[in-house]
Amino acid sequence: MALITGSRAAAEDAVQEALARAWERSERGEQIESLPAWVTRVAMNLSKSRLRRMGVEARHRSDVARVVADGGATSDSRIDVGRALADLPHRQREVTVLRYYLGLNVAEIAQTLELNEGTVKTSLFRARKALAAVLGEPVEEANDHVALG
Repeated sequence: MALITGSRAAAEDAVQEALARAWERSERGEQIESLPAWVTRVAMNLSKSRLRRMGVEARHRSDVARVVADGGATSDSRIDVGRALADLPHRQREVTVLRYYLGLNVAEIAQTLELNEGTVKTSLFRARKALAAVLGEPVEEANDHVALG
């Protein structure tokens, strides 16, 4: 979540709020089919609301790189990846983080972001291609994998 929001504190707040809401639902006897997907979705919605309220998209992009750098980066390549992620369009950044940092598969990403699986695949493809270009990887390898940390 910190990579998506650009702020570790905001990410922690969003996840804690999502967990509290899940707890409240369980206290009312409601069942959540997939707790990890539900918490991720709610945390992302809370984060999106925060970004809309603050109107900080330009600052947000530079903050993402700072979060990666502050998060224990041990090499220039991790910082480069953080900066490359920060330059991606928002949806591409979201699907990339969910896929490569959180390990979700295409179906889980689609459910979490409420997108069509084809949209997720297209966004991942475009993100990999953009990351490969920025990070100096051969473009044909962009289809397979870009080392993200």
